[in-house]
Amino acid sequence: MSNQIFLSDEDVVSMAQDANFVGASTFTGEELMERLKSLVHGHTCLQEDKASAWATNGVNCKLLLAQGGGWQKGKIRIRFEFIPDKPTSTKPVIPTNSISPLDDLRSHLEV
Repeated sequence: MSNQIFLSDEDVVSMAQDANFVGASTFTGEELMERLKSLVHGHTCLQEDKASAWATNGVNCKLLLAQGGGWQKGKIRIRFEFIPDKPTSTKPVIPTNSISPLDDLRSHLEV
């Protein structure tokens, strides 16, 4: 089970104002990414569209993994992830369109 959660544009983050670069204690994933794009554009020689590519579609590159395998072509991009202090428990999802007569019973049990 993976505990990481990649932030979407609509997710809201709350954190100490002096510990972030957004300038507010509460902000959305979109505001966080826009601020990062602005910082990258303002503090590098990248044009705005190329700075934005780091957060959207990614930037073409090649990767050489430490464990071997040779060079791989692909893209690199920046994403924000949240890692909860306490892992969330996930209940198995039972399809609503299943045909088993036991599905109704299973839905009432926390199996």
